Amino acid sequence: MTDTATMAGLDPATLADVLRLAGSPGFDRIQDQIKRTGGCTDPIRLTGSTVTRDAATGQVLHSYSTDTEPGGVLRVACGNRRASRCPACAWTYAGDTYHLIRAGLVG
Repeated sequence: MTDTATMAGLDPATLADVLRLAGSPGFDRIQDQIKRTGGCTDPIRLTGSTVTRDAATGQVLHSYSTDTEPGGVLRVACGNRRASRCPACAWTYAGDTYHLIRAGLVG
């Protein structure tokens, strides 16, 4: 297994960690968070909870807590514009900027 891990560019400890993560019960949610961050190299890890209430009645309309997320955190993309810090987020920002400038020029 070490030879395969080395050929794949992973050290044995990293490969063991990847296999442990893939076999964990919350892997589907972890995979969803990774997809949503779009390859961000340093996602922001949010913790906490929120409750939305109706202003008139006080009835709870929606509640959310990161306690139910894998590792107790919600991962979101960092949104950094510098490619040296996060190439994936910089690429997204560059695409957004292109379309904003193009829309302004086209009218």
